[in-house]
Amino acid sequence: MLLAIDTATRATSIALYRAEGIVAELTWQSRHHHTVETMTQIARLLELSRVAKSDLRAIGVALGPGSFTGLRVGMSIAKGLAFGHQIPLIGVPTLDAIASAHARVSLPIWAMLEAGRGRYHSARYAATTGTIARVSDYALTDAPGIIARAERAEIARALFCGDVSDELARLIAERLGDRAAIASPATNARRAGFLAELAWARFARGEFDDTAALAPLYLQAI
Repeated sequence: MLLAIDTATRATSIALYRAEGIVAELTWQSRHHHTVETMTQIARLLELSRVAKSDLRAIGVALGPGSFTGLRVGMSIAKGLAFGHQIPLIGVPTLDAIASAHARVSLPIWAMLEAGRGRYHSARYAATTGTIARVSDYALTDAPGIIARAERAEIARALFCGDVSDELARLIAERLGDRAAIASPATNARRAGFLAELAWARFARGEFDDTAALAPLYLQAI
C-alpha cells in the first residue's frame, strides 16, 4: 500500500494506492493550518479504508513546483512517515501528476500550475498509450510566456490542462485558436490518485529517492 500526499497548493489531495489501483482518495481546499488538516485527513483516510500505518509500504509526495509553504508541509509529513516506518519515499513532480490525468488523449499536453502574481509553472508532455513523457523544461513564466512557448513548439494542436483560468483560456484561444484544446474544469482538478499511480510505478521498479536528501522543486522565473 502506498500513501500519496499532494500539498503543492491549497488544493490538497491524498490517496491510498496498491497494485490494483486507487483504494481511497480525499481532495479538499485547505484554508488554515495546512499541516494539521493534512495529518487529520490522512488519519481519516486510513480509518475509512481500514488501513493501518504499518500496512504502508511507500510514501509518494508532490515534489513541486508549487507554493513554498505548501511543498514544505507535504515534504515534512512524507519524510516523517517514511523515516518513522522505515519505508521508501518517492518524489513526483507536480506537473507530471497534472499531465498524467490526461495521458490517454491523443494530443501533446501542456500542464500548468498557478504560481501567483499572474505567473504559471508549465511543461510540455507527449502522451503515448496511457503514459506521459516530459519533452520540455519546467518553466515559470507569465501567461503570454506560456503561449510563446507553445508557439515556438510548432505543434499542430495541444491540450492545455491544470490551472487554466478563464482569462488564460481566453488568451490561449485568441492566440492559438484551433491549435489549442482546453481540458474541462472537472478533469483539471489536481488529484493525488494520479500522483500515486506515478509513484507506484517507480516503487514497483525499485526506484526510490534518498529520504534525507529529497528536497522540493522550486522554479525561478525566465
